[in-house]
Amino acid sequence: MDPLSQLFAAYLQAASNNITDHYMDSMNTTVTTQNLVYHGTTIRFQHQLWKIRSKSVCTDFEQQATQYSKCTQQAKAMFTELCTLLSNMDNLNQKGRKLSNMYCSASLSYKPMIAHISKPKPKTEQELKQKECNLMILKAMQDSSPEVLKQKEVTCNY
Repeated sequence: MDPLSQLFAAYLQAASNNITDHYMDSMNTTVTTQNLVYHGTTIRFQHQLWKIRSKSVCTDFEQQATQYSKCTQQAKAMFTELCTLLSNMDNLNQKGRKLSNMYCSASLSYKPMIAHISKPKPKTEQELKQKECNLMILKAMQDSSPEVLKQKEVTCNY
């Protein structure tokens, strides 16, 4: 291939890549991962076709219920705040309007996980006696000696 043909082929390749990249960016056809920090919480999520994938929000915290709950609640607040901020801007370009619509849609549809974890209530005397009886029943199943059976009878007659 002569140098002029190579130069023309390289130009066509660059132009087509540029057009493809612009189209893919404007249509948001690829899955895009975002990491945004909102009030000290890093919120990670994915979006594609200008829609936030609900199941991807805060997935890095899924194994820690308290942190996951906090992150998802912060994400909901962040989506709402971004929706409000972008909606109030008059001079948004096409991509800005699509981002605004994406965050507003997430603000309305995203359901955070709400978890309240507290200390367990102390067991009542009756519950403690029941637990002790259950342990003695288990012990009697393993050892049927008269002493163990007698202990079981004494423990379980409450």
